[in-house]
Amino acid sequence: MDFSRFKKTQKHVVQLLENSYKKNRLVHGYLFEGAKGTLKLEAAYYLASLLMCTGDNKPCGECLECQRIKKGIHPRIFYIEPIQDTIRKEQIDDLEREFSRKSLEEGVRVFIIKDIEKATLSASNSLLKFLEEMGDDNYGILLTEALPNVLSTIKSRMQIISFSKVDRQEIIDEYINKGIDKEIARVLSRITNDPNEGLQMINDGKILDIIDLVKKCSESIVLKKRTFLTFYEESKFLFENNDKKYHQLFIDILILITNDRLYKILGQDEEITFKETIEKYPLEDDYQKVFKQLEKMIEAKGRLKYNINLDLMYMQMFVEIMR
Repeated sequence: MDFSRFKKTQKHVVQLLENSYKKNRLVHGYLFEGAKGTLKLEAAYYLASLLMCTGDNKPCGECLECQRIKKGIHPRIFYIEPIQDTIRKEQIDDLEREFSRKSLEEGVRVFIIKDIEKATLSASNSLLKFLEEMGDDNYGILLTEALPNVLSTIKSRMQIISFSKVDRQEIIDEYINKGIDKEIARVLSRITNDPNEGLQMINDGKILDIIDLVKKCSESIVLKKRTFLTFYEESKFLFENNDKKYHQLFIDILILITNDRLYKILGQDEEITFKETIEKYPLEDDYQKVFKQLEKMIEAKGRLKYNINLDLMYMQMFVEIMR
């Protein structure tokens, strides 16, 4: 676990945690809230390091406790994340049983729960009971990207710390420093605030194909070619499995490049993501036409929520766009 980026981008959180620790004002329950990519998990492990470090300058990063935390193998840190997009009562019950046992090691114990807003009602109620019975050496850290969806009774028992959105240019620079093409870096920064997630998308293999397909379809729309035929010939990889997330990404990025066409018409070049691609397009001046195309894409995106025939959905979308 590397804390350098967390300390650089969330300085106010670092200062709050360190001051609370030095003044012996840490509470036993924290709720870290903020957008994806704001390094809440890193902050949770940083707080655990403050609590467990045996060095003089805490967290020292060098002692046995810090080293085990960095490697993700500390026996007194317990991590829970959703199973099939849900945190279940059984997970909280298992956590409670673990904390009820005498630890093989003496000292502080910390639990971290990711996406607490995805807890079922029964899981939330079990957690509330557990929070009320925690011992002095126990600390809980809950993470969420959707604070309004967290049970109010849980929020009332935690100290809420809000994380700032990471500056987009910093994310772009991080991609570029890792050898990612500038245009791809800008696109990824629009898709996710988390560079690690963006890099994982590249490693998975499909995102670059999706971006390439979007560019081909967008060019076909601008040049008034047979866009659905272009899509049909180039999109077979999208239909290799039933996971709609790739179709969601395709339409999201198609909306993104269409927004860029609007920015170009309005002269707002600084807002354009696909800079190198948009520069190659012929000049457009029909704002209303591009805006209506954008509306059709947004409507298609909404239909993805339902059990639909994807081929027919795309055909209808492109036919309406090209009218």
